[in-house]
Amino acid sequence: MQVDVGTIYFAGALVSGFCSAMIYFGGLSSRYNGLASLVLAAFALALGLALLGVRGEVSHWLSQGIGNTLLAASGLLFRFAVDEFHGRHGNSRVPLYTFGLVLLAEWASLIAGTSDVVRATVSALGTSAVFLLPVPALFREQEPSMGKFHYVAGAAFLFGALAFLARGAAVPAGLSTADPTASSPLNALVALSTLAIVVAGTFAFLSMVRQRELARLAMLDGLTEVFNRRAFMDQTKRVLSLAQRRGLSCSVVLVDLDHFNRINDKHGYRAGDEVLRQFVAQARAVLRHEDVLGRSGGGKFAMLLFATPAAGAQAVARRLQGALA
Repeated sequence: MQVDVGTIYFAGALVSGFCSAMIYFGGLSSRYNGLASLVLAAFALALGLALLGVRGEVSHWLSQGIGNTLLAASGLLFRFAVDEFHGRHGNSRVPLYTFGLVLLAEWASLIAGTSDVVRATVSALGTSAVFLLPVPALFREQEPSMGKFHYVAGAAFLFGALAFLARGAAVPAGLSTADPTASSPLNALVALSTLAIVVAGTFAFLSMVRQRELARLAMLDGLTEVFNRRAFMDQTKRVLSLAQRRGLSCSVVLVDLDHFNRINDKHGYRAGDEVLRQFVAQARAVLRHEDVLGRSGGGKFAMLLFATPAAGAQAVARRLQGALA
């Protein structure tokens, strides 16, 4: 039975384009780190797969040059998305150098007018290399609350990389045709691997976002959206441990709002809730990003001031007192 490989590429392009649009127009890309890069990765993959699907109807410059460039860009952007999501902004030279070398080889084979076999081999091996870029970041140890979703995406990219590697070895050996859309089991496997990357990669990433959001909500007080008592104590331990290693002093300011129960009794709980929200707004205005604010219950709050001695803490408390007055 013959398999229409071009149709599989088109299906991958449609799914990838849909995922990109869903994330972008759903407003998710502006709320979570890494999702903007994921949108670009899915969009680049959609265009690249669409160009592969029409390979027989357009020139090599368009299908291979632009199409494979977009596939390479999608692998690089997905790697950046994972790093941004986990706040890893370290050394990105290896992914960038890999991407650059792949593009150099792709376009050199086109400009030099090499045979179809050479171009197909270079394209397959280059795509295999860029699809490996997200794998180390996905299989690296993740946050405990993230579950195992990152392994799903990592496995999909690894499967895709191995499929393209197999094609890169099979074409020069005469075991596969140079045309990636020709009907053959290996070409179908390669095309299906790109579809798996689209589906598994997007699903896994969105699942990681959801798990992080659930973990974040479990740490917050539902009314004021500051740390609850348990989360405040956990954050305090981390901050104090860091301060101890650096030889810095920290201070804690305890706050108990006067006559808070009387406000609830006289004006109702909605008025009391608004008082708590206004207090949090005023407290955040005098605190820094590295300070920690938590609610222990009722009208009681605690503020951990990083690298702040007692005199500084008293000044902060006076400023907050003045703002509330």
